[in-house]
Amino acid sequence: APPPVFGFGATGGFGGAAATFDPSVFASAPKAAAADETDDAADAAAAEAECKAEFTPLVKLEKVEVASGEENEDVLFEAKSKSYRFIEGEWKERGLGPIKLLKHKETGKIRLLMRREKTLKVCANFHVKPGTKIEEHAGSEKARVMVVVDCSDGDVRPTMVNMCCKFGSAEKAELFQSEFEKAMEHMKQFEGEESEAKKEGDEAADALADDLAAKADTKEEEEKKEEA
Repeated sequence: APPPVFGFGATGGFGGAAATFDPSVFASAPKAAAADETDDAADAAAAEAECKAEFTPLVKLEKVEVASGEENEDVLFEAKSKSYRFIEGEWKERGLGPIKLLKHKETGKIRLLMRREKTLKVCANFHVKPGTKIEEHAGSEKARVMVVVDCSDGDVRPTMVNMCCKFGSAEKAELFQSEFEKAMEHMKQFEGEESEAKKEGDEAADALADDLAAKADTKEEEEKKEEA
């Protein structure tokens, strides 16, 4: 009788099957690795050859110089800072970027200018005014606070605001305050000049108002005559 394959009479639990099992029968056939590597190298060479192709642009763009408005000014101080305005009972951020003290080469006047570092949009712009109170922020020795008349919002009328400038270190904040105080001292020579300019502006505004009033009166008299 043939030997049992399964059951109690089988040796090793499965009879002779365990001795004749060949795992290689179930293994997959080896891949042609060398052929694949050759194909990959050929594809890479072809891609590199394509990358070397040159294309002539249909439209040639020329470099355009954009004026920043700072060409006629010397930099007296520059540092990276974060500025704030005190609005509705809290400090609200205005922007992060370089803050500068700029002295005009012709007039000699000094202004503070700050731009946002990515968009370059102006977030602070005003002439340094003598007598401005600048002091350390109560909560940080790296920050300085002051009240200024800022005109960085374009066509919005310049307004008096509480401004805070925070720097990367206390030393940088101290240097800014020192340079700002020097700028205030320098700007004292223009105080009378600004007062005279304001006086002339007020006189011109009054003259324009009188002229408009006179024209209105004349027009009213002419309308009355036509009705009569």
